[in-house]
Amino acid sequence: DSGIAMHEGVVRHWVESLAIIICPICPHWSETLWKDLGKGGLAVRAPWPIVDEEDKPITKQAKFLRDALKNFRNSAGKAMKGWKEATILVADDYPQWKVDALLWMQSQYDASRVSFASTFMKDLKDWSATNVTDKKQIKLVMQFVSFMKREVEDVGEAGMDTKCPFDQSGILKESIEYIKSQLNLAEVTVVNIAETDLAVPDKVAQGVSPGKPTLWMR
Repeated sequence: DSGIAMHEGVVRHWVESLAIIICPICPHWSETLWKDLGKGGLAVRAPWPIVDEEDKPITKQAKFLRDALKNFRNSAGKAMKGWKEATILVADDYPQWKVDALLWMQSQYDASRVSFASTFMKDLKDWSATNVTDKKQIKLVMQFVSFMKREVEDVGEAGMDTKCPFDQSGILKESIEYIKSQLNLAEVTVVNIAETDLAVPDKVAQGVSPGKPTLWMR
C-alpha cells in the first residue's frame, strides 16, 4: 500500500526465526519451510533466535503511526458525503494548562515504585482547587490528568512528556502514500496546527495534542 518494497533481509530473518520457534509444535511444517528457504541441516538442530534489546523510541514511533491511522479511519468513516479535503493536524506543544497539569503529575510520580501514590486523585482535586482559577476548567483538568494517568500506567514516565519526543510530521509525511491508500483518499496534507493559517474550528483544534494528530475533513 505504501509503494515501498519490503526489506528482503528482514523478511527472511523473520521467516527463519518463525520456522525455528514453531518447530516444537509443528516439526513437519518447520522442516519443510526450512528446506524451502534453502537452509542446510534441520530446523530442530538450529540455534534458538537471539533477540536484540528493544529500540523503545522506534517502538513508540510505530505505535504512534498505528494508533493515528486507526483514529484517521474512524474520522474518515464519519465524514459527510462529498467531503474531499483531508488535512492531518499535528501539535508539538500542549496548551499551558495541560503543561502545568503534566508537570504536577511528574512531581507526584514515584519512579522507584513506577507508580503514583494511592491518594493521587484526592491530591489532584486539592491541587486543582488551589491552582486552577477557572472553576469550569477544573473538570477539564481532572479529566485530562485521569486520562494521562492511564497513559503513564501503559507506557511509563514518557506518558507525562510535555512535548512529543519525535518528529510527528516527518513520520506522517514519510508514510503519506500508505495513509492515503488506507483511507482511500486521493490527497492528504500534513500541517502543524501552530503554523497553519487554515481556519481550524475550535472543536477540531482542541482534539489535537502532541503524539495524537487529528484528521480534519471538510
